[in-house]
Amino acid sequence: MKCVEIFVLVTALLSLVPSPAVGEPALTWTGGVVGGGWDSISRGMAELIREKAGLDVKVVPGGAAQNPARVEKGEADIGMGMPPLLAAAARGEDPYTGRKMEHLRALAGNISLNVFHFYVAADLSLARLTMDEIFRARKPVRLAISRPGTADVWVFEKIMEYYALCAPGKPKDCYKTWETVGARFVRGSYAEQTVAFSDRKVDGTFAFLALPAAAVTEAAQRRKLMLLAFPQPLLDYLATFGLGEGAIPAGTYPWADNKDVDVPSATMGTTIAVSDHMPDDVAYLITRTINDNADRVRGIHESLADYDPSKAYQHLGVALHPGAERYYREHGWLP
Repeated sequence: MKCVEIFVLVTALLSLVPSPAVGEPALTWTGGVVGGGWDSISRGMAELIREKAGLDVKVVPGGAAQNPARVEKGEADIGMGMPPLLAAAARGEDPYTGRKMEHLRALAGNISLNVFHFYVAADLSLARLTMDEIFRARKPVRLAISRPGTADVWVFEKIMEYYALCAPGKPKDCYKTWETVGARFVRGSYAEQTVAFSDRKVDGTFAFLALPAAAVTEAAQRRKLMLLAFPQPLLDYLATFGLGEGAIPAGTYPWADNKDVDVPSATMGTTIAVSDHMPDDVAYLITRTINDNADRVRGIHESLADYDPSKAYQHLGVALHPGAERYYREHGWLP
């Protein structure tokens, strides 16, 4: 074969591989706290979309409570979201009271089940107490928590309200009430929480992470910890806000003091959200790329191991984007 013929053949083959359109602005994907499961998932999804769909996607840090507003305002094109928070945003309810976000839509959901972790140092007396005893007795705990705008903090504030640290809808008062008796709250990323716990600057941590969470594994390796169970009445209360009920299975964290028992906790799934301003063909392309490459998706993060495209239109919190709806109907999954 002549050199010219080889060149023509190679050029033709390369033309079949999608590549970012020249001059097209990158889509912005707002994920989660750096070092957390959402951050890893967002980056893996972005790489998949770049490679298979030829769309340039830039991932930026975010949080479950702030992402809906970013997508609604057009500050981000795609965002990771929690069904209860997305539904609250669409209705203009707490924590978005008076800010009804009617443009929010979904591409895929029922993915990456995340679990709330509340752990304390095993060498402290706190480790011999229950969540009920710590919260009701207003123990002067130093606790590492996430920054505002995250699902972690939204749920943590609901828990403080449940234990009557403040009136419903007055989370700032909850912190003040507990701080007056010695509690301290250290805000930071999951990596920063791990360092603070390991360096004994805090007594415990409250975090929302997919299993197994690298941040918790690292913390347990550096300092003995005890995972605390969510009591059933608290789980029932959180269910009224759309949270699920699950557990951190025995063996998830081999270095935890109570590694051999299931630890009941609250859970939430994940929805990939966009605005209805996104063109139908773009929404369709992203949805198709994710679902037609399900095996690749399952390998992005352990929490995606059981991802099932035939169920990705369920439990979203908001309506499907028309482009995504077209994909699920084509496959006969959507009634």
